[in-house]
Amino acid sequence: MAQQNIGAELDLEKILRTLASLPSVPPVPQQDQTEAGRPSPDVNQSHSSTPTATSHIQAPPQDPRLTNRLVPSQRPVTSRPHSGAGPVIDSSAITEWKHGLRCVSKAAAQNSDFILTIQKLIKDQIHNVHNWERGRQSIIRDQTAKRESEKVARAAISLPGLLDNAPLLRTPAREEEELRQFDEKVYRAQEQMIISQTAELRRLGVPFFGTRPDLVLVSDAEAMKESEGKAGKITKKRLSILQKKMLQHLLDLYGE
Repeated sequence: MAQQNIGAELDLEKILRTLASLPSVPPVPQQDQTEAGRPSPDVNQSHSSTPTATSHIQAPPQDPRLTNRLVPSQRPVTSRPHSGAGPVIDSSAITEWKHGLRCVSKAAAQNSDFILTIQKLIKDQIHNVHNWERGRQSIIRDQTAKRESEKVARAAISLPGLLDNAPLLRTPAREEEELRQFDEKVYRAQEQMIISQTAELRRLGVPFFGTRPDLVLVSDAEAMKESEGKAGKITKKRLSILQKKMLQHLLDLYGE
């Protein structure tokens, strides 16, 4: 409804502006208006010359009160929160925590999707971690059940000496290997999750997750060689600390 009202006001202003720009001319006599208002012979209509027939197509005379009238200024449109795909603030050059806090506050205020996206990232991570923990516990329970089942099966064999040289199927080494393989799968899944979430945080403009590579120093020794004029740079170790700090900050703000 608000957009319709604004559109109506803009149309009215356009009409007033057009009328105000027209030259002031005396009114046309009624007879001339009637002649001018008659339909063309080519139009397939009745050639009635009565005032009723012509009144519908006559152009209304210009209102002299509109001449030289100032057009009212356009009302400012209230800006709405940004909901686009890209970040609203360039955070690629931020290397200090205090600037990062201000930046993430502005991003949350100007992007209507910011908070919902962060909350979804938090929920997805918690869901994945719980699934990985449940998967590992399920493997351990399954190993225990298989170990006990093997003991029962071996005890049920009545022939003495039949299984003296038969090794156990469920050995500690085998079970440890099964857990190691599962942990490797979880590690790869964690890496993919981190890559995906980092890209999403960078898209949202969260500081320290899209820092320009030329501002990141590999080691502290390299940082010692930098002059005071390059104070905006940051070591890779310090950047990692700020990333973890920012993640905790977002979790404190938007986590359940």
